[in-house]
Order: sequence, then C-alpha cells, then structure tokens
Amino acid sequence: MHLQKNISIKAFVLIAAAVVFLSPGASAAGDRKLFDETYQFIFFATLEGLYRDGVSSADVDSLLATKGKDGGYLNFIYTCPICMPVEGAIVTYQLRPRIDHMKIQNSQTAERTFGFGLPKEVSDALRSEKSRIRLKAVNELVSKWISYRMEHSGLTGAQKQDLIEELKKRRKQGMEALRSFAAKMHGPDSMRFFAAGYEDGDECAVCNAALQMPLNLKSP
Repeated sequence: MHLQKNISIKAFVLIAAAVVFLSPGASAAGDRKLFDETYQFIFFATLEGLYRDGVSSADVDSLLATKGKDGGYLNFIYTCPICMPVEGAIVTYQLRPRIDHMKIQNSQTAERTFGFGLPKEVSDALRSEKSRIRLKAVNELVSKWISYRMEHSGLTGAQKQDLIEELKKRRKQGMEALRSFAAKMHGPDSMRFFAAGYEDGDECAVCNAALQMPLNLKSP
C-alpha cells in the first residue's frame, strides 16, 4: 500500500514538474537533459550514504512520509532539482534486494544494507511531528552524504568548484519553487501537495544540505 501511494504521488509530481518548469517550446529529449552529471552526483551520494549508514526500512518510511493520505512529502519540495534526486535515491534504496551469500544474521542482513543503522536520536528526529526537528535531521543527513561523496569522488579542485556553482543554481530554483507554492501560485493547496512539511520555513532542508548550509526556519 505504501508503494502504491508513492507511485500515485510520483505521477502527480511529474505532471507538476512539467507545468511549473517546462517552457512551451521545450522538448524533453532535446532541450532538457533530465539526469545530468549533477543529478547523478546527488543521487549516488544519497544512495551511497543510505547503504553506508545502513538506514533501516523504518527510517526510510520516515524520510518518505507524506502529509496524510493524499498530501505531498513532508521532507521534500516537488520539482526542486536537488530534492528530486535525493527522493529518487531513497525510493531506489527502499526497493533494495536482499544481500546474497550471507548466512550470518545481523542488522545488516536483516535490513539488506551495509551499515548498522542511524543513531536512535536521529531516527526519533525523523519521526518528529515538529518540522524544525525533522527537517534539521534531514538536512544533517543529506549534508553528510553529499560531503562524503564530494571528498571521495576524485574531483579536482576546479571540478568541485563547478559542481558547487551548479548546486547553487539548483538551490535557487528550489527556493523559487518553495516561494511560488507558499504564494499559492499553483492553486490553494500548493503547499499541501508540493511542500507539505515547509509551512514554517522559507528554506529547503535538502538544498541547504547540498551546500553544507544549516537549515533556518521561521518558527522559534
């Protein structure tokens, strides 16, 4: 049932992305390279981090939590070009197969992963109903994962700087999307569908994480 809900949400996201960001004359194949190197960097940084930390299925469910039955994700902003590859990597990890040839049973084999799970305080934070606590945990996790890949991917100094500049551009796009949803430019339920967990904030937890920036929320 959880998977079916995710599929319906994803279909809605694809429609929204087309409406919000595609120009009338753009062709999907010719004018937009959807899965470019930056997208892949974010995706694989997240997927690697999930495996390396051994994030449990329960914590994956928390990361992918939605606002009620039909609402959007609590931790991501739809159409945001940094949130989407992070969300995509988490969904991919959610569907991970079992690890073969391992007869010794422990948390790694039970959870089909490499690490031993997140600290309890992080898991608890991801389950919090308070957006300040939950999004801070998301921000710190993604920041750690992207930082690790940045340092271990073999990029030259110039390549790192180019990547950072590209991430800055995408963060700006994510902020613009959040502001448009908050202004209800795409309907009265824009926030509920597109940025359900961000009623108290004007910054994206995931976008800030990509640039090693902490999250600032408006509420005390």
